Amino acid sequence: MSKSLLRGLLVIAVAVAIVIALLIIPARLPAPKHTSNDDPWVLVNYNPEDKYGTFLANGFISTRLMGDGVGNQGGKPLPCFAAGFYENEKLTPIPTWSDLRFYYGNTMFVVDKTAGYKQTLNMRTGIFTTYATWRAKKKMLTGKIQVLVSRADPNIGLIRAELTPSFSGVVGIGASESVTEANLVKLNGALLRLTGGRSAVLSVYQTKQSKIALAIATVVPTNVGVRENVKFEVRKWVSISTSTSTERARREALTALEHVLSDEGGAIIRHKRAWEKLWQKDIRAVGSSRKQQQIIHSCMFYILSSVREGSKWSIPPMGLSNNAFSGHVFWDADTWIFPALILQHPELARSIVHYRYHTLPGAIINARESGMPGAQYAWESGYTGREDTPEGLPYRHGRHINGDVAIAQWQYFLATGDLNWLRTRAWHVIKATADWWVAKAKWIPSKGRYEIHQVVPPDESAELVNNSVYTNAIAVINLRIADKASRVLGWKPNPRWLQTAEQMYIPIDPKTRRFIAFDGYGSGKFGPAYRAKQADAELVIYPLQFTIGQQDMTAIYENTFRFYAERVHSGGPAMTSSAHAVIAARLGDCERAYSEFVKSYKPFIRGPFNMFNEKPSRYLDNMCFLTGAAGPIQAILFGLAGIKMDYFGTSELTIKPCLPRHWKKLVIKKIQWRGKTFDLTVLPGNNVKITPLN
Repeated sequence: MSKSLLRGLLVIAVAVAIVIALLIIPARLPAPKHTSNDDPWVLVNYNPEDKYGTFLANGFISTRLMGDGVGNQGGKPLPCFAAGFYENEKLTPIPTWSDLRFYYGNTMFVVDKTAGYKQTLNMRTGIFTTYATWRAKKKMLTGKIQVLVSRADPNIGLIRAELTPSFSGVVGIGASESVTEANLVKLNGALLRLTGGRSAVLSVYQTKQSKIALAIATVVPTNVGVRENVKFEVRKWVSISTSTSTERARREALTALEHVLSDEGGAIIRHKRAWEKLWQKDIRAVGSSRKQQQIIHSCMFYILSSVREGSKWSIPPMGLSNNAFSGHVFWDADTWIFPALILQHPELARSIVHYRYHTLPGAIINARESGMPGAQYAWESGYTGREDTPEGLPYRHGRHINGDVAIAQWQYFLATGDLNWLRTRAWHVIKATADWWVAKAKWIPSKGRYEIHQVVPPDESAELVNNSVYTNAIAVINLRIADKASRVLGWKPNPRWLQTAEQMYIPIDPKTRRFIAFDGYGSGKFGPAYRAKQADAELVIYPLQFTIGQQDMTAIYENTFRFYAERVHSGGPAMTSSAHAVIAARLGDCERAYSEFVKSYKPFIRGPFNMFNEKPSRYLDNMCFLTGAAGPIQAILFGLAGIKMDYFGTSELTIKPCLPRHWKKLVIKKIQWRGKTFDLTVLPGNNVKITPLN
């Protein structure tokens, strides 16, 4: 045989082998090009074993998502939550509604980790997509699975799969609800025929003690016939409702499901438009890196995901990503998250202050049990507002929370000018907290002043102290707000409010002209080596904006900030640097302000989806610390953009920006203030452009 003939036969054999291989080996998703994860709007993950994951929510319901792309990871259900779903004052997971699995016979399709893989979280649309190849032995499904939690329809979630099989046959679909909480019992489950002729599975649950009902209605096929290389689609629609009435929960879940099924395409469009409307109120740091702009967006995205208009529930520190700290509400909501929303999203911020009105009866009971008048807001509160901090922990005495609550109520009124809100809601909270401070303040005859003893300051490591400067100052502000609010409403104020405020002791060192954190600071265990857990005395500058009479506070502010900013533990919570960024900006130190802004997020971002950690450590990998995520937003709005509310003077905002030299300009879209809407643009030289929009 000639060499040329041999070579020809060899080429033919190789070609035949390639064709046969292509016929018998199913196509898999090609490996995507790994671009840098710095798109300002899209977060990307290429690792199916990513341990951080993300969460989707709409302010009412949520789901955790990881490498498998749905509500389970490696066959283990991931937690889902619903706002206000408390059992015995603790936020309890709801059944995992977001699971969707595919089977060939008894074999489940799992992500092929050797094939191409990509996940995206589109923050513009709130849609999470997993592109992958799923394998059950030699059978393959290639394509994408998407998850959304409807921003437009609060009860609705959707899992949508578009897959191409490597075979012909029947694909089984598993979509069972996994109950991971022992305090939740299933009352009944039924297969129902809906108005349009489709079938839905309805499950009704109830918490054992609180007797809160939860209904889940689901539409999804149990199997689907497929053809080789022909794409098929599966949609799992879920509707969730909670209520104190099982019948109401059942009815609301079915009604919401039938509504969305009547126009499935419209439901998805409504969801996208709802997110589009939220993002009209954007924050754009023009000239920043793409990654930095992405982080600004992701901080806002996770906050916006955990609140919704018309809700009566506030935000726990982890939002709806997790039920750490029992899903309780702390001062985090009022002092750290609320200000990040109030200027652009007052309709969403309202839920935070409404929660405090809604739980005022619980705060009044707390006060009575302590032998006090007025209201004593819980350091940790859940469904009723009753104190749920574990007995014996000093944090139960973090009494500054009363003032934190009152200031947020007042800020909401200042921002909206809503007199009806002030009269019917905020006033009751402000008055009750002010009455409590009058009783809490202790008159010291020998010193001719009021003092506040045995409280835990923001620096929780200090535990019980006397005369926490933050606590005393916020008490004064709370009392002044009560006096001011009563006059705005045309009512006669309690004269003891201003009397107590004017004679309250505010610790200031006359030599160094700086605030003193609390009695005993600077000696003993609070000596030079002591480091606060987080910003404390400097918070009197911001967010309190505390002033003494008509005197110029600049020197006191500068001395206080320079001293205490260097005495905070480096491993503390994220909020410190964001407060420092605002303070530095207001003192005119723009370089320091920008540096602190970067420090407010950079050590805390985890994983490809920018999950925010509480501390620079890694022990909260699977939670998103919204308290911290609000920090960079506050740093921009109230520091770099220079926006300032005047609690007692002018009803207009003042703007004194501190534009970083790294940015070309800063644009804050659709600020809302007392019925006016405008865009704020900060230009080089800290020039300000205001564009009215109404």
